[in-house]
Amino acid sequence: MSGVTNEGALREALLAATRKAEATGLNYNSTGNLSVRCGGGVLVTPSGIPAEQMTAADMVLVNLDGSMGHSEQPAATSELLLHLAVYAARPDVGAIVHTHSPEATAAACNNRALSAVHYVIAKTGGSELQCAPYATYGSAELAQLVVDTLGQSRHACLMSNHGAIALAEDLDAAVALAHDIEWFCGVARRAHAWGNPVALPDDEVARVAKMFASYGQPHRSESS
Repeated sequence: MSGVTNEGALREALLAATRKAEATGLNYNSTGNLSVRCGGGVLVTPSGIPAEQMTAADMVLVNLDGSMGHSEQPAATSELLLHLAVYAARPDVGAIVHTHSPEATAAACNNRALSAVHYVIAKTGGSELQCAPYATYGSAELAQLVVDTLGQSRHACLMSNHGAIALAEDLDAAVALAHDIEWFCGVARRAHAWGNPVALPDDEVARVAKMFASYGQPHRSESS
């Protein structure tokens, strides 16, 4: 997905990511929504269409000021203001995945941050998984609360009594981070069920974040 800029290819990638989110339990039916930057605007998932019924043509092109990129399109996701607000505040973000996954949503119903019970939290850009205060879905108030909670460095947060949001440079990374959040919330729940989990200190989370930056296989040339 990284490096794709053609609108047609981005439509297909957004459709694939949406279906993957549903197939892996991050969303269900028509819940949750995804988006990706496309030229000077963004492509977002449509409102009220289940993932298995979506087509690439259903993806909605929206300019950053909220105006439609094409004259005849389906209605955009009800969380359009949320996506646009995050993109406006965070030029580093190339894709957004908003989920109603069970563990993250259950954690969000407690309306409090989750401490660093596992080092995977370093992927979220902080030593706590913050929780944005509640506001009605689709509202400008909710969009601003999430932007404020994320700040300029966090890549994810919970949304009180609602779900979670993950930001990344591209769709693949955003979906992967959404899975990390869901896994982390499940581990945190189980850890608290066992007793009183010990939170990792801030300096250790920062150390792991630096290690994650170079984790995995180095990029290989086409000929290798």
